[in-house]
Amino acid sequence: MRRFSSVALAALASLVGIVDSASAQSRQATIAIPAGVSFNVVDPAVSTTGNPAPFRVTITNGSVRGGERIYVSVKADTTNFSGPGTTRIPASNVSWTATAVDGGTASAGTLSSTASVQVYRTRTNPGSGAFDMTWTLAAPSAAGLRAGTHSLTVRWRIEAF
Repeated sequence: MRRFSSVALAALASLVGIVDSASAQSRQATIAIPAGVSFNVVDPAVSTTGNPAPFRVTITNGSVRGGERIYVSVKADTTNFSGPGTTRIPASNVSWTATAVDGGTASAGTLSSTASVQVYRTRTNPGSGAFDMTWTLAAPSAAGLRAGTHSLTVRWRIEAF
């Protein structure tokens, strides 16, 4: 059995102090997102759950215009993980399940490098919200895939509308 680990790093994003000049009303929230998730792949023929599990994202001090919600989406920066050798693990091998912990609606999905995929939306006029994600790396078996650390950066998109 080959042993290798893959690491997906997440960029911290937050919606803080965005001012709509038309109504002069500020939209803001504090978003806490773990710095990253790692997959300790022991057998490349089976899928691997990421760590931490759960991967909790929290929203506090939310202040948006009446009737608005906060939306959280994620997108891979590149099509493939970087790593040793020339064979790459596709970003689309990463998926998640999500559960709302504090109001709102969470959605399962698959990572994409072409579009942000919605993970969560708060209830209307949120003061707070939270959701848990469980990340999964599909079996990365591929001819020529080498042991070592494989990395992928993702970007979080936070919107209010």
